[in-house]
Amino acid sequence: MCGPETKVRFMQHSRIFSLILILTVGYSFGEVSGLEPPPITPNDEFFLTGFTPNAPNDWHLVVDGAVASPLSLSLYDLKQYPATTQMATLECYYPVGPWLLVGNANWTGMALNTILQEAAPLAEATSISFHALDGYIAGPFDMNEFLQKNDIMLAYGMNGEELPKDQGYPVKLVLPGCAGYQWGKWLKHIEIGTSPPNFALVHYPIHARIFSPENGETIAVGTNTIHGMVFAGNEIEITTVEISTDRGTTWQPGQLLNYFIPNVWKHWEFSWDVNQPGEYQVFARAIDSSGNIQREQAGNFGWRGFGVFVTAVIDNDADGIPGPEDNCLNVYNPSQQDSDDDGTGNACDDDCPNLDSVNPVNFLDFSMLADNWQLISPALTGDLNMDFVVDVNDLSILTDYWLSDCYEE
Repeated sequence: MCGPETKVRFMQHSRIFSLILILTVGYSFGEVSGLEPPPITPNDEFFLTGFTPNAPNDWHLVVDGAVASPLSLSLYDLKQYPATTQMATLECYYPVGPWLLVGNANWTGMALNTILQEAAPLAEATSISFHALDGYIAGPFDMNEFLQKNDIMLAYGMNGEELPKDQGYPVKLVLPGCAGYQWGKWLKHIEIGTSPPNFALVHYPIHARIFSPENGETIAVGTNTIHGMVFAGNEIEITTVEISTDRGTTWQPGQLLNYFIPNVWKHWEFSWDVNQPGEYQVFARAIDSSGNIQREQAGNFGWRGFGVFVTAVIDNDADGIPGPEDNCLNVYNPSQQDSDDDGTGNACDDDCPNLDSVNPVNFLDFSMLADNWQLISPALTGDLNMDFVVDVNDLSILTDYWLSDCYEE
């Protein structure tokens, strides 16, 4: 006999087995191929949207409507169910343009279907809606569509920590591979209805995005690295990324850096040799394991909608910093260090206190300054602010440049 409790246990065990299988296959593939796991976005670097409401001290997640067993569960109650952790990428749904808000995390919580099974939707139940503390409502969605998906989660953890308040604490609805606006933060109420659903889950089509260079950026003539991501929903694997640096006329393969986990981004890079100065438009496009190529036309995640315009200029000192952005035009200084924030890099700043003419600024320079400590006279070694006395103000300047390299143009 297979009663509701047995079904729940079977579903939970199947879910855990599936997760272990995915992770095992993924890591095995990574070891064989040399690919890295998809990068995780730290909690404090994850993008934020909207305002953050405060959860009441007596917060409970209510599940009611067309159900046989309404539920009211505290966060403690939710944590008593078997927990699961899965990786999923959250991307704000911008189907065209330079806007990009995206992050990837390991989400910990429980399978939504576990709660739905316990609440026991009635036979006439057709829809499901999610209500949040900030007033946002997601749905009503088709109930059957949710029941058929085992990867939808109620998450209370993120990257091994408690779900941050601004990411949806106490509970976040995680919809792997689906549009970011359909994920729900700060959940308080799941409503099962009998009216027809008005919304369907929106799954991301295959698409590539460029992280760097950014749109409008100035780059140096020479070798540049283009970096970005590919992503798709519906557990579709993207196996190829191609880059065009001539406005979409010709394409060259980029290098995918990460192995496949369903509904998770892969990062990629491409080495671009820019031979002459000028204006360029760069595109990237994705191809999935079935050979489907990302659509071309702008809109609905077409690659023409995500182009990046860049200007290439000559890099006089070959330090990788293009002319207009280089704070020492003719001196090699890839660090661009500017200790006194005057717009001139240490490498060519007359203020840089390299008293012994040997890099870097260190104890030898300090010793030369100390030899003239509190002396008053013109042209003293160590009188860095040229006020005819070597004192604490000069010491402060030397400290600003400590262990810096200084040169003269």
